[in-house]
Amino acid sequence: MDNNKIKLGSDAVVQRLVGAMSVGGQLHPQSAVSALGCLAGYACQADIRSKYIITAKMAVEDVFEVFSDRSGKHYYFGELTDKLLIGEGYSLWAMLSRVSSELPDINEILGYVSSAAGSDSFGTVRGVKTGDTMQSYLKMLWAPMSALAIQYCEPGELHIVFAAALTKMLMAFTKQNTDGKELVRISMESAVSMSRVNISEI
Repeated sequence: MDNNKIKLGSDAVVQRLVGAMSVGGQLHPQSAVSALGCLAGYACQADIRSKYIITAKMAVEDVFEVFSDRSGKHYYFGELTDKLLIGEGYSLWAMLSRVSSELPDINEILGYVSSAAGSDSFGTVRGVKTGDTMQSYLKMLWAPMSALAIQYCEPGELHIVFAAALTKMLMAFTKQNTDGKELVRISMESAVSMSRVNISEI
């Protein structure tokens, strides 16, 4: 992994996102970290798909535990994605854990998302008003932002670029006395939720 390229990529992602989401020169912290969390979370699924389904030609059912809701939408769970989300090393959780001295309960977040999948509340951050739903952020931002981020990483590292960008953004907001623990919760709730979706169905 080229750490310098990852840093440059994270800078580019933050700059593009700030430009896209600022209103009157102001950026709403909770909306911004939710949006970037959505991208980081889905990037975990995208990296797993790239490695195991596209490159190794494995069947989707052998890579993910696939769940369908009553409307027919699919959700993708599994240990491989979870390692990129909450494992050691360069997982999203490991990187965000450096931001705040107090952290939310990640197991509670995982459990909540699992129980919410397929319900009307899925895709809405609990207790916070954001500019849009998680699904809307992912649908609007994934194509342009992933095309930008992929220029700065090797296959399988896309989630690291977005995690580095999210870490950078969280650090900036916490310096402005915004509650770091709450921003990490919003980030991870958004990330875990969007790591489970079928992007073609949103």
